[in-house]
Parts: sequence; C-alpha cells; structure tokens
Amino acid sequence: VAAGFAAGALLGAHLKGASWCPVPGAGRRARGDGASSCASSKEDFISRLGMIPHPEGGFFVETYRSGSEPMTSKGLTDSAGDVMATDRGPTPERNVMTSIYYMLTAESDHQWWANNMSDHVHYHHAGGTFIYNLVLPDGSYVEKRLGTNVAAGDQPQVVVRGGSFKSVRLEEGAEFGIIGEGVAPGFDFRDFKFVTREELEKLSPEAFAKHADLVKPDPEDTFDQYYEGR
Repeated sequence: VAAGFAAGALLGAHLKGASWCPVPGAGRRARGDGASSCASSKEDFISRLGMIPHPEGGFFVETYRSGSEPMTSKGLTDSAGDVMATDRGPTPERNVMTSIYYMLTAESDHQWWANNMSDHVHYHHAGGTFIYNLVLPDGSYVEKRLGTNVAAGDQPQVVVRGGSFKSVRLEEGAEFGIIGEGVAPGFDFRDFKFVTREELEKLSPEAFAKHADLVKPDPEDTFDQYYEGR
C-alpha cells in the first residue's frame, strides 16, 4: 500500500510538471513564465485526425472496428471483420466493438437528440465539458457532465445505455471539446435513429420542455453522403 501511495505521488508530480499535447506534432506556444503550453486547436484536431462532419452535429472519425479497417464500411457492420450475433433482425450480426473520436466546436456546439441500441462509453480527451441530456428507456431524465473539472461535477467518462435518448451541448464559452466513444455491439446505422419531437415529449415531458430545440428539424435516414470525398 505504501508503495502504491509513493507511486501515486511520483505520478502526480510528473503530471503536474508535464506539458502534454494530445495531437502529435502540434505546435506549442510560450507562456509568460517561460514554459510551453499545448497549442492544439480545433483545426489541428480536425485535420490531423482526419475528422469529418457527423450526422448528429460536430465532427468525428472512426478509429476502430473489430477486425476491419475503420471508416471503410461507412458506419455499417463489416461482415468480413470480427462479428457477434445479436437479436437485431433481419441482419443480426454486428462487429464486436467500434470506437470514434468525436468533437463539438463553438460553431457546431450541440448534438441532436438520437437513440442507439448499443451501449456507449464516452471518454473526455481535451477541451471543454460536454453536457449530456439523457432520457433512459423508463422515461427518467438525467443530466451528466463529461469533462475534467471534477470540482464542478464533471466525470471523465459517461456511460450511455443502449435505448436511451441522448442530446449534448458543449459548455458555453468553450472553443471545442473532443471525446472518445466506445460502442458495443459495434456501431451500425441500422441501430440508430434521430428522435422526433413526438417521441421526446411522450417519453419525457421534462426533457422536451428543456431541450426540444435539440430535435433535428430535417433528419436523414441515409448517411453515405457524409463519407463522400474522404
């Protein structure tokens, strides 16, 4: 136990003095005290990580799809990859797991209400706090904060159970925020749909009263166009 405390103290001291930049090769700028700070901008993240616009708002890039090359299946199951059986007919096979980087910016600062059948685990990487509006399958409404400011109530990771309605806002004043999302069974657009005003109001009048503005006005049901020109 004593060794663990000592290791923790050493790690804390290291992190306190570290100058970590989450985008490889991004520049640094000098601070007034002579130290350097990470100069990664939202443009750095988008260009260096190869992010594209996301149907729900913001930007994303798929970084992992079990047994498959990310992004090549355009958000659908790659049957040549590692798959698992589900009860989601008529095409029940899904890749075991997928993961993405996802970003909101001051210009694209919200995610529209949507519902996905798979469980998601969201991890905060950099930038501002994401404020989650969640309506669980039983109709209960909860708000969660995904970020690093734990003193303000942030959590470094947020779990979104499959079948929940979800919308997100970037905290006011933030220039951008970037997170990771792990999805299992792996993401497939056939398991995804935008939430309508009628569905939101029926399941949670409270969420509807607070955030009806986050219902997408003209939702799509096909998504290949987001991958064109990559």
